[in-house]
Amino acid sequence: MAPAAPVVTAVVPTRNRRALTLRFLERMEAQTHLALRIVVVDSHSSDGTVAAIQRRHPQVAVIQAGDRDFWAGATNRGVRQALAAGTDFVLTINDDAVVAGDYVERMVAMAQRHGCAILGSCINVLDDPRRIWALGTVTNWGTDRFLRLSHHDLLQEQLALAVAGAEILATEAMPGNGVLIREEVFRRVGFYDALWLPHYHADSEWVMRATQRGFSAHVAPGIVLLNDFHQAQKQLPLGSLRGLLYTFLHPKSHLYLPAVVAILWRYCPAGQRLLTLRALGRRFLRMKR
Repeated sequence: MAPAAPVVTAVVPTRNRRALTLRFLERMEAQTHLALRIVVVDSHSSDGTVAAIQRRHPQVAVIQAGDRDFWAGATNRGVRQALAAGTDFVLTINDDAVVAGDYVERMVAMAQRHGCAILGSCINVLDDPRRIWALGTVTNWGTDRFLRLSHHDLLQEQLALAVAGAEILATEAMPGNGVLIREEVFRRVGFYDALWLPHYHADSEWVMRATQRGFSAHVAPGIVLLNDFHQAQKQLPLGSLRGLLYTFLHPKSHLYLPAVVAILWRYCPAGQRLLTLRALGRRFLRMKR
């Protein structure tokens, strides 16, 4: 008798994105990997998201998150639900992702073939599917390259030449959209830091924490997830007080100061912290111009 397929639980945070969430669920329910569960974590949507899911996709579990949970808190709720129900892998993924029908099957096969504890996808742009948005992230301490997107803006064929046919690549961190994680990693490492990193960089910080505790992290250049960047956040102009306050003090800003400081304090070598802060300051001044 063939061994049972590993159980994968996809954890999907959402809030007032009914059309995107329904499009996502249609793709996920057509997956060739049959041992797939889906947990949608809804943060008090007012656009009928929950009712639509219950009507069209009754087998999908929907749990509620608080208004202040943001990505990290909402995802933590879904991961806890997945672990409590029993699962072999957790797949963190966003509701604006568009994936092929064999996406989950290929991710599981790749993780098993290479013994990956944490495996991320190649994230490409939905409107330009050959263009890469990120294949992991990298930080060069002492410079302004703070969690920069690896291979950003390359074309898929350029990436293929760069990686020379490698099925997986080691990475120090990655965005949380399309990351397959063995359940034991959460049990040993814990959950996303919803206090200091409520939204941006919580995914990368968690991967950095996991690698510090002995788990390797990899990305798969040949397994592509398309992301709908029409829904990207709109940044306020830095020249205004409101823009400055949003940029550095709003939890949904990628430059949210507590998150940046938390990562610098925990992971930047002590001798590189001042250099890194200076480099980030110069980068900020360039952004203002």
